[in-house]
Amino acid sequence: MTALLSLLFWLSAIALFWTYFGYPLLMAVRAKVRARPIQQDESYLPSITLLIPAYNEADVIREKLENALSLDYPAGKLQIIVVDDGSADGTTEIVREFEERGVTLIRQPERSGKMAAVNRGFEAATGELVVLSDASPIYETNALRLLARNFADPSVGVVVGALRVWDAQNAVAKPAGLYWQYESALRRWESLTGSTVAVHGNMFAVRRNLYRPLRRHTINDEFSIAMEVMRQGYRVVYEPHAISYDMASATMSDEFKRRARINAGRFQALFSAGYLKAPTLDLTFRLISHKLLRPLTPIFMLTALVSSFMLMILTAFSFDRAFWFWLLVFFAQDVFYMLAYAGYLAERNGRSNKFLSVPYFFVSSNLAALVGMWRWLRNRQSVTWQKRTS
Repeated sequence: MTALLSLLFWLSAIALFWTYFGYPLLMAVRAKVRARPIQQDESYLPSITLLIPAYNEADVIREKLENALSLDYPAGKLQIIVVDDGSADGTTEIVREFEERGVTLIRQPERSGKMAAVNRGFEAATGELVVLSDASPIYETNALRLLARNFADPSVGVVVGALRVWDAQNAVAKPAGLYWQYESALRRWESLTGSTVAVHGNMFAVRRNLYRPLRRHTINDEFSIAMEVMRQGYRVVYEPHAISYDMASATMSDEFKRRARINAGRFQALFSAGYLKAPTLDLTFRLISHKLLRPLTPIFMLTALVSSFMLMILTAFSFDRAFWFWLLVFFAQDVFYMLAYAGYLAERNGRSNKFLSVPYFFVSSNLAALVGMWRWLRNRQSVTWQKRTS
């Protein structure tokens, strides 16, 4: 019994270490010794369609379109499309104000979900590249030029920009910002060694001729699009200098809902859509390490907690080194979870603490992964998306 519990604990601990430290370290080393540079060309300026799916974005869509129209890109080479997915808050009327300035509005009277909006937008797109963007991110002026330069390399099929989190006055902003810094480094290392397997909807550019329409019930559209491109033999790379800014969720409750949806979509893409069976072993390895083990983290955490507790009980009467070791291991985990709970209480009482918000963010994110897994197993995740409050 003791041997089995010890095995379960150490396997869980190794999985956690590999996911958050081992794999990133391996990618960092590979990026140093076996880099595969991207052949960039600053003068490469293909035509671009900026595609913005929107649902009830009246509070941000005006600023987004003003930002889009101010971007430093040849006017004759930039098409802007907004696909309104049945908004009922005045989003449609605001976008219509910009039609005289060259913005194209496509209206879906009935809410059909983001994937349906993306498919419809691609049908109307004319650019050689299509840049997918949520309605809230604001781009730096040179962002499109920085994205485009990577497509001078014929092996590149998708380019993902960087995300910066506004320094909002809430507890979620800081840990979310730290998380994106961590993710940014990992995506850069993955790109330098082939392809990154992590993409997001704030700034996502793809060669239009490589796009394959996806089923309307697809949850994580950008990840699925990227996988279809990689299946065709093209690279997905990260451009850290093409920057978008967005707000973090106002509360961890909002962030929880967003992450539950993301993780349900991740399981759907890896298993239901079969993307875990990648065209190369190296890509499968990256998907397992970066995209599969992450949502399995709560299982590893729970296994480590329960097994260490049982081992502490089983060795309680010996008072030898084994007992003190398992006591320390269990106590350390217990303290971490108590700090996370304290972070929850602080937010609920309106007294958020930056120190406590980090364990709270980590634990809440992993609980959301469990919820996402459950929704995927029961096929209960809606394809329509809810607006994030900020």
